[in-house]
Amino acid sequence: MSLAIAHFAVGAACTGVALTLLPRIPFQRTLVVLGGIWAVIPDAWRFLPASAGGYAHDFHATAWANLFWFHNVLDRADVGDSHATGVVLLGGLLCVTAAAEYRDYRTPEPVREALPEAVSEDH
Repeated sequence: MSLAIAHFAVGAACTGVALTLLPRIPFQRTLVVLGGIWAVIPDAWRFLPASAGGYAHDFHATAWANLFWFHNVLDRADVGDSHATGVVLLGGLLCVTAAAEYRDYRTPEPVREALPEAVSEDH
């Protein structure tokens, strides 16, 4: 099983890549954080009462948990809760964030956003 921060980093990074590839979507930073939270949901069995936790723990061990940004795959790959793996995945999240920010700031403003100001100044 992998550390929760590793799951969060993978989910946030995957969401960041998906949003970078898609057209303009508002609230991208919020969606990146929600993508990280989405990746940790299969570990909710740790915080649920024992009556509900059993079902959630069973779900955690299935392939369906991979819908939460490859949760089961990451748990099987990092069996020892390695801190080094968590640090590497957080570094990957930082790289994805930097690349997305760079792309966002390098994209020129659309001409139609500058046009209304020029038209209103002429009249």
